[in-house]
Amino acid sequence: MLENMKKILTDILQKKNLHYMVLVDDGKSFGVQFPLSDTVFTIHILPTDMPDLPYAVVFNAPVVVDVAPNPSLLMFLLQTNLQLPIGSFGYFGNTIIYKHSTTDNDLTENELERILSISTNIVLTYAENIIKNFGGRMALDFPPNFNLQA
Repeated sequence: MLENMKKILTDILQKKNLHYMVLVDDGKSFGVQFPLSDTVFTIHILPTDMPDLPYAVVFNAPVVVDVAPNPSLLMFLLQTNLQLPIGSFGYFGNTIIYKHSTTDNDLTENELERILSISTNIVLTYAENIIKNFGGRMALDFPPNFNLQA
């Protein structure tokens, strides 16, 4: 199943002309990173240890870096999370991060492509608004010492 999901994901990225770098491919999990606009997006296919749902697809992107926490920003993120069709924003180490996870034992190419499109649109749409209203800058990479977890 991992090989099938890897092929689906890499085919989508190639079809969208997104140049990716393989981060991990150890036979148990698979992860890629690709730039789009001024953001680096990461997608991992990770084992769940659940027989009925063997893998999770985890989509991450640092949205805005170097943004100081304040009550208005945190309230904005909470209220925005309620309105998003998928995924949510979080805050770690002066960085706003978008994350969406899904599990499905028969995730299709169309479903994964739709998740990819929606998630990248959410990140790029909200990044500009966050910078305008709360400061920071577009993210080009995860912050130092950030540990990606499913």
